[in-house]
Amino acid sequence: MTDDVSGSVAARFKQLVFSFNGLVALIGFAALIVGIFTGSLVGRIISGLIVASAGAYFFSWWRTERSGEAHEPEKREQRDAPVAEGGVKKLLFDDYQSHSGKYVVREVNDDESAVVPSSKTVHPVGLSVRPESLREMEIPDFFDLDSDTPYSETEPKSEFHSLLNKVLLVLKDVLFAHSVAFFWANREKSQMVLESMATDSRQFIGSKRFTMGDDIVSQVASSGKPQLLGRVNPSSEKDLLPYYETPAYVKSVLTVPVFYMDRARGVLPVGAIVADSKAEDAFGQETLELLGRFTKLVSALIKSYTDKYDLLLDSELLSSIRRMQDRVRSTPGEETILTALAEEARRLANWDFLAVTMYDDERHGWSLQKVVNRMGEPYAVPDQLIDEEGSIVGSVIATNRVATVADISAETRFRFHASENMEKRGSFVCIPISSMNRCYGALTLESKSAAHFSGNEVETMYRLVENAAGSLEVLYMNNMVKEFILVDPLTGSLTRKYFLRKVEDEVHRAADFAAELASVSIAIDGMEEHMGRYGREGCDAILNEAVKILRSNIRPYDAIGRLEGDRLGVLLVNTAASDAYLWAEKMRKAISSHVMNVGKRSFSVTVSAGVCGLSEGMGTDDLVAGTSQVLGKAMEHGGNLVRVY
Repeated sequence: MTDDVSGSVAARFKQLVFSFNGLVALIGFAALIVGIFTGSLVGRIISGLIVASAGAYFFSWWRTERSGEAHEPEKREQRDAPVAEGGVKKLLFDDYQSHSGKYVVREVNDDESAVVPSSKTVHPVGLSVRPESLREMEIPDFFDLDSDTPYSETEPKSEFHSLLNKVLLVLKDVLFAHSVAFFWANREKSQMVLESMATDSRQFIGSKRFTMGDDIVSQVASSGKPQLLGRVNPSSEKDLLPYYETPAYVKSVLTVPVFYMDRARGVLPVGAIVADSKAEDAFGQETLELLGRFTKLVSALIKSYTDKYDLLLDSELLSSIRRMQDRVRSTPGEETILTALAEEARRLANWDFLAVTMYDDERHGWSLQKVVNRMGEPYAVPDQLIDEEGSIVGSVIATNRVATVADISAETRFRFHASENMEKRGSFVCIPISSMNRCYGALTLESKSAAHFSGNEVETMYRLVENAAGSLEVLYMNNMVKEFILVDPLTGSLTRKYFLRKVEDEVHRAADFAAELASVSIAIDGMEEHMGRYGREGCDAILNEAVKILRSNIRPYDAIGRLEGDRLGVLLVNTAASDAYLWAEKMRKAISSHVMNVGKRSFSVTVSAGVCGLSEGMGTDDLVAGTSQVLGKAMEHGGNLVRVY
């Protein structure tokens, strides 16, 4: 026992010497010696304070030690106490020390939770902020709820612009850049055009385009080679970075080309992505490789956008061709074809002036037959003849080739004729209206902007004009066939050409023998209403029934002809105008009382008639014109009437 006590005292003495307490005791002892031997009053006071402080410290330490020794037997009894039979005591403690300097320890039963609430708040490893300060993440943090909005438009460019903008935003965050932008290279206009950007600057150019030159963006877009500047000279920033209106104090720039594979010309740089920073040497080789991966993504977006745009143009072209064909089918004629061509050209391309040139048989030359002026400025007017020599349109008709003028101001030839008074500014396209057999004219489009028409637009317009030329070919071929047909296939009456020839022969005969001659024009009333109700087949049946009634009431040497679509002509030989009137009135009543049958429908129709007798000095044209004139008056007064010239 004595050995244990002495060993304990020795251990405590050793701990006292090599501990903080030993250091305090040493300082206090030294202060006491200094105070005894010093002769200064101030020194003795200071030494006394140090000694008193050391004594107070040791007194506090001694009371703490005594308190711990008083509880030591109780703790030893708890450790040495036998374990109760049938179970094991569980002691749970908090391994984080509390503010009081003591551990939280307590005994729990088997049915209690094995978790003791900690006396301290534990922070997850790696978080620099308290959990309660974290913002709760929501769906818009990971997904654009309105992402389908730009894609609902029919124009694919809106989709491309939206996706490109997202790519640039990601690039800006990844590179810690000041600005990231994508520029198109328009080589036809020699311009760099801004498509999208992500920037912290307010100095970006407002016009979104600048002339290609010696700046870093133009150089990369032209050469297809990336460029990296670790330090930008402030004095050359304006020349190197023209996409800022005022200096942005950029220190480093990285620019990479964006490529696209053209079917005709192969792989070409079509634009450039530029990233800049306000820190020097902000980009390196690893940044260049990262940016190269993003340019591949942008190239894929361009290809997707181009393919969709081509499909959209093809779809619009097919729709235009279908609308034009439907219109020509319902109302065949040259004027219908040219009007439909101009309207569909308005849908497929953006232009300021449009003109259609066709051959004028009466004037024996090419003339402007249709002109559309959207700007209201001085331009060519209809019925003007084209100078075949020296004009762009004349050259296109002669060579049967498309002519595209990117800048009219640099063109020495005039567009239509030498005396034209029009501003020479913008771009001009002339497309021949030609089939495999002949050229029927030309379509011209003009814009006040230079290099306005793209290759795709010209190709689309060529396909539309080609279809219009096919319609003209069919129309002219039908007219040629009709010229050699004697009898109308629907009614069995004479065609217009041979009916007029019969009229001419009888006019000469009447003049030679002083005989009477009368002409009657007959038209079905309300034919447009019948067309809407019974269709073309029903209208053909009505016209056929009317011809049968007329044929049964004429003599063998009289003649019936189909003058126009739904208008009939009757030539009564050796008949005075008064007798022709009575005959026409009889026919009016006969047709109006006749029951027409079209399918399962039964109905009746009325007719109007105009009568003109041959008088002295009249020719063939005068006789036919007289009957048409009085027929029009009968129809103006409500129809179901007979009028005499």
